[in-house]
Amino acid sequence: MFTWQLDDELALIFLQPDMATELYTLCRQNRDYLAQWLPWPPLIQRRDDTATFIRHAIEGFARGESLTTAIEYQGDLVGIISYNQIDHSLGKVTLGYWLAERWQGNGIVTRACRALIHHAFEEMAMEKVEISAALDNEPSRALCERLGMRQEGIVRRAERLGDRVLDHALYGLLRDEWLQQRDA
Repeated sequence: MFTWQLDDELALIFLQPDMATELYTLCRQNRDYLAQWLPWPPLIQRRDDTATFIRHAIEGFARGESLTTAIEYQGDLVGIISYNQIDHSLGKVTLGYWLAERWQGNGIVTRACRALIHHAFEEMAMEKVEISAALDNEPSRALCERLGMRQEGIVRRAERLGDRVLDHALYGLLRDEWLQQRDA
């Protein structure tokens, strides 16, 4: 199993089929919390739904289209972070993430995003990292700003969550901007 140890507390682990039960339990326990901003939590009704997600994530990685990892914090599975899309022709990755409610406020997603941003620019030679966050999702938008990303625009009517239709703020970070931040 591939594990990327980021620091003493935090690791990113490539998804494996044997994680399905633990990941399903985490999703089930956080369904209402996650459903505020994500469309898929109501669709995860059985362990098999999570197993299917893991299989698709592995297939996406094999095709070079995505990379999905579990976030492990102090030995516990606490969320997911991924390159939801890898566009080699544009040199761009789109980051996505979620974290169980209990683990919010520990800098976990900030550290994980920084690691994947570094990897995208240094190891993959990407030119841009992008994150899309619901306009009202202030914690995710604040994260983008902490990461030094620029708001590039608002996508109106970007996503349906139950009976709500959300607008999204689109954030981007270019390689040159990241290099300036890194070297400052």
